[in-house]
Formats: sequence, structure tokens, C-alpha cells
Amino acid sequence: VYKISLPMWKERSRKNKKHTVAKSDISDEKIDKLEDWRVELLHALLKLKPSKFEMLCRALVKKMNVDIDESLGIQLSGDGGIDGYGYMTTDDFRTTRVAIQAKRWRETNLVSSPEIDKFRGAMDKYRAEYGIFITTSSFTRDAVKASRNGTRVITLIDGDHLVDLVAKYQLYVKPVVTYELEEFFTDND
Repeated sequence: VYKISLPMWKERSRKNKKHTVAKSDISDEKIDKLEDWRVELLHALLKLKPSKFEMLCRALVKKMNVDIDESLGIQLSGDGGIDGYGYMTTDDFRTTRVAIQAKRWRETNLVSSPEIDKFRGAMDKYRAEYGIFITTSSFTRDAVKASRNGTRVITLIDGDHLVDLVAKYQLYVKPVVTYELEEFFTDND
């Protein structure tokens, strides 16, 4: 069902984004250019080696004010079910232990609830109060429900959200400003 419906929903989402942006008088060609970098970034993420993708996820979470522990969750195998671990201080006095899980999967391979449950078990092992599960793919409905159950909430970051965050925090990407000539230059007067 997901293999058939996911592309349809992604196309609808893309059309909705085009429609929303189009209201601000931007041509379809410009919208396509705006979306091209997103597709290019997602393809680049999928080409990364698993270790490099995990490193990128830790760097992103670090940019989001989590102090990454350089000894936990950095091994490729035998990492105890986590791909990163850190500490987040809020309200100037409360420190929260944060566990990170990173899955570089194709968009046809959705993250399911058993993966969330395994990650929650790893969180228990390291006494993490908060979890961040990052994937280049997406999550099943059951996975979303599983992430909200229990005493520890797990934040889910799918491929689209990951691209947004990489851009927002300018992590290994940089914005490029371009200029378009106005009609003064094309007017034949």
C-alpha cells in the first residue's frame, strides 16, 4: 500500500507547495529550481556511507544545542543501539540526556514501530530522557504512534524535515543569492 500511495502523496505535497508558493507570484520554473536543491541534497544524503551519515546527524543535533558526547554512540558496530548521545541544558539549570538514532534508508523503506521500540530500549540502557530518530526515509503511522507512547517521547525527523534542518542550520550547505533582471533591461525603449 505504501509503495503505491507514498509517491501519490509526495506528488500532492509537491503540488500543494507549488500552489502555496505560486500565490507569491513566483513562476513554476523558479519553483522547480527552488525544489531542485532539496532533491539534490536528499540524493547526496543517500549516497553517504552510514558512518558519515551518522556523523552528519550528530553534527546537526550539535548545531541544535546538544553537547555531543564524543565517546558514546560513535562506533559503527557494537554501538549499543544508538548513533549519538549528548546533553541538552534548558532553563539554565536542567540537563537532559539525549540519544540519537540515524537510519540512511531509501524512501521506499519506511521506518516501522519495531525500530522505534528498539531505539527506546537503547535509550533505557543509556538512561536517555529524550530521543531523536533521524532518517532519510519516512515513518509508518505505527512508528509515529510508538514514538509518542511511553514515558519518553522520541522526536522523529524524516527526509523532508532533515533537508529543512540542514538548510536552516546551514550544515555543510550554503545559501546562494542570485539576481534576476527586471523589465527595464528587456524593454526596447
